[in-house]
Amino acid sequence: MSQTFFSKQDKTETRSRLALLGQSRGLVTVWIKGSKDKHSYSSLQFDKERMELVLNTTAIHFKEGDQVLCAFDLRGMNFFAECAFQVAIDGHAVLLFKDYIFKSERRTSYRLMTFPLYEVWALFDLPEAYEGGNVVDFKTGNSQTSLFKNFLTIVEGGEAPKESQLKIRIQDVSTTGMALHVGEQEIVYFKKDTVFENTIIRFSDEDILIPKAKIVYAVDYISNDKKTKKYKLGVHFEELPTSIDEKIGKKINDLLRQNDHNKDFENFVK
Repeated sequence: MSQTFFSKQDKTETRSRLALLGQSRGLVTVWIKGSKDKHSYSSLQFDKERMELVLNTTAIHFKEGDQVLCAFDLRGMNFFAECAFQVAIDGHAVLLFKDYIFKSERRTSYRLMTFPLYEVWALFDLPEAYEGGNVVDFKTGNSQTSLFKNFLTIVEGGEAPKESQLKIRIQDVSTTGMALHVGEQEIVYFKKDTVFENTIIRFSDEDILIPKAKIVYAVDYISNDKKTKKYKLGVHFEELPTSIDEKIGKKINDLLRQNDHNKDFENFVK
């Protein structure tokens, strides 16, 4: 069964999204919770100070003050909100928003399976430093050379990361998060609900900085290698700014289009 995850947008992001919705005259679907009756309207304008979205309709399907739910699409991303229904003096329907809206996980071409076709990496800052072949724990002062060596094996080679940074190959990535595999030595740093700041997603031609990345699950991963135990991590991007969200989405869609073109050509030459 598929799941949809919702991330709460902060006040600044909410105003930015709703302003774009008003400017684009985008479509908004409105309904009362539990009701099967849904009504769709185009947006007319958004007032940032009053948090009011004027709808381009004078057909009134709800009562003044009704608490309603609404949904709208922006650049392939789906957003939801709870609003109060109002009627303007000129008769237009109005939605009064709170200081936040929610973005859903679902997105057109929202997830890219990176492994094994693409080499995409995640670089995490840890409370440790790599010094002269040893990883030194700042808390205990103990050398953890085995941790670093084990890590290099897990990520299938590659150059050493800079001090206090772990570089892990990403298995899949979306605009809301990513999945990774780590070993027994690394799992101690990736406990559920741990939040990493300034994590880097490294594509072949571009680095994208993620301000906050939260570990939402860490579970056993069954692999063919019986000697090395692995774990699968689920990472969620917290409070992701619009500009970074769109940058990740563009990168994913660009790579997917390239892959589709490759498949078309393969089929053509058969």
